[in-house]
Amino acid sequence: MTLLAFLALLLPGFAWWAWLGRRGQDPIISLAQILGISLAVITVLAEVVFLFNGRFTSPSIGMLLSALLVISSLGLMKKGLRFPNKNHLLTSIGLALFSGVIAWRLFQARDLLLPSWVDSQHHYLIIKVILENGGLPADLSPYLPVPFFYHYGFHAVTAFFTGLSGLPIGGSMLLLGQVLNAAIGLSIYALGRALWRDWRPAALAALLASFATRMPAYYLSWGRYTLIIGLILLPLAMAKALELLRESPPKSGVFTLGLLTAGVLLSHYFAALLLAIFLVVLALVYLIRRWNVPLSAILVFYRVPLGALLGLLLAGPWLLRLAAYSKASRGIEMVIPQAFEAIFEISRWEYLGSLVGPASNIALLTLAGVGLLWAIIRQTTLTFSAWSLLLGVLSLPIGLTLRPFRPDHFAIVLFLPIVLWVGWLSWQVGNLLKMMFNKPWLAELLLLTVLLAFTAWSFPLSLNIVNPVTTLVSEDDLEALNWINENTPEDARFFINTTYWLNNVYRGVDGGGWLLPYTGRWALVPTVFYGFSPDQAYRQQLQDWGERASQITTCSEDFWTLVAEAELNWVYIREGSGNIQPSGLEDCPGLSHIYANDTVWLYKMQD
Repeated sequence: MTLLAFLALLLPGFAWWAWLGRRGQDPIISLAQILGISLAVITVLAEVVFLFNGRFTSPSIGMLLSALLVISSLGLMKKGLRFPNKNHLLTSIGLALFSGVIAWRLFQARDLLLPSWVDSQHHYLIIKVILENGGLPADLSPYLPVPFFYHYGFHAVTAFFTGLSGLPIGGSMLLLGQVLNAAIGLSIYALGRALWRDWRPAALAALLASFATRMPAYYLSWGRYTLIIGLILLPLAMAKALELLRESPPKSGVFTLGLLTAGVLLSHYFAALLLAIFLVVLALVYLIRRWNVPLSAILVFYRVPLGALLGLLLAGPWLLRLAAYSKASRGIEMVIPQAFEAIFEISRWEYLGSLVGPASNIALLTLAGVGLLWAIIRQTTLTFSAWSLLLGVLSLPIGLTLRPFRPDHFAIVLFLPIVLWVGWLSWQVGNLLKMMFNKPWLAELLLLTVLLAFTAWSFPLSLNIVNPVTTLVSEDDLEALNWINENTPEDARFFINTTYWLNNVYRGVDGGGWLLPYTGRWALVPTVFYGFSPDQAYRQQLQDWGERASQITTCSEDFWTLVAEAELNWVYIREGSGNIQPSGLEDCPGLSHIYANDTVWLYKMQD
């Protein structure tokens, strides 16, 4: 069933490829486009069904998949199933390597029982509500009275996959999330081919991102599943925009760019910003360089804004919903320390280094900088050069900032331009060596050497990519959560240990933070998603409770006051996690010890 669910996931993109795909292009690019279009179509379709107050049911999904099979079959009958006759061996090697990347990503998630860190909790809850609702919900009732206006591409796709595979939501998130993480390499390869017109530097870039760089592998540790979807679609949209400016672009190019753009806009708002920056830079570079023939330049360039506009129209209803509910501040500002010495404050740069590092990745960054400088001097691929430079500037802890996004948001996507520039630089140097020594194999040898060297250098840190600090659920936690599922009433309300998170929001410190998404039972901090509520009074009430809970160490008067205010009737404690411990609740009047395993203790308030 899991394999069939993966195949069903690719059906929308395959139906597109059967009719509109280019039969003569690299099959690896075709695979990347099929996946990207599938993700975009599922995301847009979820929006359409929401707008018309519809619901996905088993019969309707069956009819949809049957229709896609018929469309695919008719397209194949009309267009045929043709791939390039040459380089079958290279294609087979590419597919084998992609399978290896998937296996590697799954190995990196081997010890996780539930997805890591804080965001994973509300990702799980959103998927759960989508499955129960049969589509995108207006809010997260009955779990949270919070309107839903979040970027939802990953959630819609994972709900679709979960429903077809029969996997539990947590297992589905981990499995599909890691497969999609591996697929970022496919999109990088497609963008590299569009930029450099050669598979060799593109392949090196994709493999470096898969085996050598810390990001995007480390997204697993943060639970950044929504960004993973965004970074699959973003390079594909960039590549399609570049393709539309070349001679004889495919007639379907504008439509395809529109779908990919809509997918980016609905899957991750930061990825949408990166695409917008790229398209603006592309327009400036393309039109300015052709200022002497403005009419002919516009007649060629119009395809790109037309495709982007189509994507904006497709995603527009949901973006209007976002604008209506979002309370985030937006704008451009300069972050300049008041004292000149603060510019060199070590902590600012250490944090940036931890995101861009480790040392092997810093070396890659240095090589990428050389490649970028060389490309600027040679005035080649100026659009991508300017885009890469802007990302680097915006990732600095001082200087230009685009609210509501922070410099660290840019820093964790720098791997994308880094690996592409390293791929290009290695290929250029290899070609120079090939000409100098008249050895046709020197260029390929250099690329292979760069790949093996950086992979070997990074390998020890990649084996255990998950930060133990971000693993909130232990085996004891999962055992206790399952017990709660089976033995407590659905209206149970739990006290849990809390700590400060971001923007005055508090989070759970252990498996207690998973109570609401995993069991449906209310907890004192019902995931950090309450921070998205436009209801200020509701938000402040939960913030106040979370702050007070973080300071309690025993069943003091403060504890019982909070219990009464929040109408709590259970307590969830894990030894060694949080301020309040079982020792602080010993002989506590009004509490009954109901359950314990090696580290997790559950108490019930006495009537």
